[in-house]
Amino acid sequence: MATLQSDEANILDAEMINWRLIVYPILAALIVVVGGFGYYYYLQNQREELEASARNALVQAKTPEELVKVADQFPGADQGTLALLSAAGGSFAKQDYASAIQDYQRIVQTVTTDPELRDSAQLGLASAQEANGKIDDAINTYLNVAQEGAKSPYAPFAYLSAARLYEQKSDKDNERKVLTEAASLDSDSPFVKQAQNKLKEMSAAAQPPLTIPVSGTPAP
Repeated sequence: MATLQSDEANILDAEMINWRLIVYPILAALIVVVGGFGYYYYLQNQREELEASARNALVQAKTPEELVKVADQFPGADQGTLALLSAAGGSFAKQDYASAIQDYQRIVQTVTTDPELRDSAQLGLASAQEANGKIDDAINTYLNVAQEGAKSPYAPFAYLSAARLYEQKSDKDNERKVLTEAASLDSDSPFVKQAQNKLKEMSAAAQPPLTIPVSGTPAP
């Protein structure tokens, strides 16, 4: 019977080792990828179940107090945020501005809040602050949204609202400043066009009246 020489045996051992170095990392990578997808879909399913449960609770809630309880029960869920928005809106309608401000601030201060829902809450917060007589706070809140510019679809409206409050305060410099910033945004927005028209009105009002010199003397 023929036997393998030592050199031939070493070659076979080297080939086996090389295959292991290639196959094992591939298998490990596949396990990680498959496991990652599985975990992702698990989390996605959990999220959908959470949102569905929160939605059912939201539909059943009728008062601001009940809506706040839904938000407490489902923190981090978009439906929980919507419940808080509804609660704040209900409190605002009842002229309970303190409760509205509290609920809106809770949405704004939650890190995981969807950006558009946060901007919507900030506009509601500014409205509640304005109705509560906190004009400077309202201006700052409007500007928080406005200065996001093209990143937020609410920016033009927020700029115009801040300008309106500056006009109420007779602060023409800041009114002109925020209107100028609003006018530089997307011109398709009706609020941007309002800002542009308001700037034209302010410029026209600032022009000194024309004086026509009178020459000669009237006929007797």
